[in-house]
Amino acid sequence: MSLTSKITYLTTLIVAIVLSIVLITFYFSIRTVAINSIKNDLRESATFLNKHGFGTMERIMRGMFLQNSKRDFYLIYNGEVLSDPYNLGYLDIKMSGLQKIGDRTFYFLKINEKMIVAKDITPIMRFLNDIRMRFFLIYILAVSLTSFLTYIVSKNSMKHLKNFVTELANIKGNDLGFRFIKPNTNDEIDELVEKFNELMDRVEKNYKLQEEFVSNVSHELKTPIANLIGYSEMLRRWGYKDKTILEESVESIRETAYKMKELIENMLLLSKNYQLTTEKIDMRPLTEKIVKLKEKQYNVKISLSGNGTIIANKEALERIISNLLENAILHGKPPYEIKLSENKIEIIDHGPGISKEEQEKIFERFYKSRSSKGHGLGLFLVKQLCNQMNLKISIESKNGYTKFEIREDSHEK
Repeated sequence: MSLTSKITYLTTLIVAIVLSIVLITFYFSIRTVAINSIKNDLRESATFLNKHGFGTMERIMRGMFLQNSKRDFYLIYNGEVLSDPYNLGYLDIKMSGLQKIGDRTFYFLKINEKMIVAKDITPIMRFLNDIRMRFFLIYILAVSLTSFLTYIVSKNSMKHLKNFVTELANIKGNDLGFRFIKPNTNDEIDELVEKFNELMDRVEKNYKLQEEFVSNVSHELKTPIANLIGYSEMLRRWGYKDKTILEESVESIRETAYKMKELIENMLLLSKNYQLTTEKIDMRPLTEKIVKLKEKQYNVKISLSGNGTIIANKEALERIISNLLENAILHGKPPYEIKLSENKIEIIDHGPGISKEEQEKIFERFYKSRSSKGHGLGLFLVKQLCNQMNLKISIESKNGYTKFEIREDSHEK
């Protein structure tokens, strides 16, 4: 069943149910008022007759009453038919209510065991039947009109949705630049098209980032692998005889292996999608380990001062400090400093600084400055890990000075 049919069916059903309840309630309200009016009229007449008794004088009064009432009351008293304008004869009436006799309808009211009064209400019932028929015609017309109008309106509205689905089915896998033209219907269809176009923008952007990621990673791995092959060939041919070539090759292989290790670790951390567990970490031993490794790797001197603890994931914090320190060494100048305090880490270099424009971009995935030799993942990974651990990262930079600061988000500087 199409969406148009479902909307039409549901709307028609709701209108039919509501209209049925309204018309039935209205009809029975009119019917109840009419029957109660007859019942009250009969009760008043019976009360008058019963009050004055049925002696000789009372019979005269009764006759006058019936005459004034146009003799349209059927009356039984103590088993005797005292008034029978409808030629009904004696009827054994057990209880009050409507009874159909021939083609006429009567309402019988049993006052007590002795007295029963009745009246012909055929005209009233015909009037009620006429109202019922009119209500039925109104019901049929209203439901039919609702169904027709709902179908027309929903079909017109669904036309844009059908066009959307048709065009969506024709989109090819590599056609990421496709965008829908907004139909300007000022309804949910406009919103759907707008949200879909926004989704396609994100998909296209992420696809390009993925292509760039594959290209960058391929390049980053291709170069060190080529270096490893080249230096291993040098070792195989001349390393046994030439000590200089041996030392140069071993050092280059070691440096290349470190770079590959950093790249692979960053890629693995980025590929993980889980909640980091945090704990209170003593930063001094962890940072000393990283400092020794970087000093040996890059043959530099790094100043480490202070002490403190921070709430973080140990593996992630180690990666953050390592990436920031490596960024300082590769892009800055000595002296290199790490300052620790409670809930805070500062990593400082004295290089050319980072411009305001670049400060807004350095945490983006794959962003690389012109002088960068990295893969554009280090600082992006730092930012992502900080966000996961509720840590705040900030940068302060000018010519001759750059400071990255990591601190718990709930603490003030």
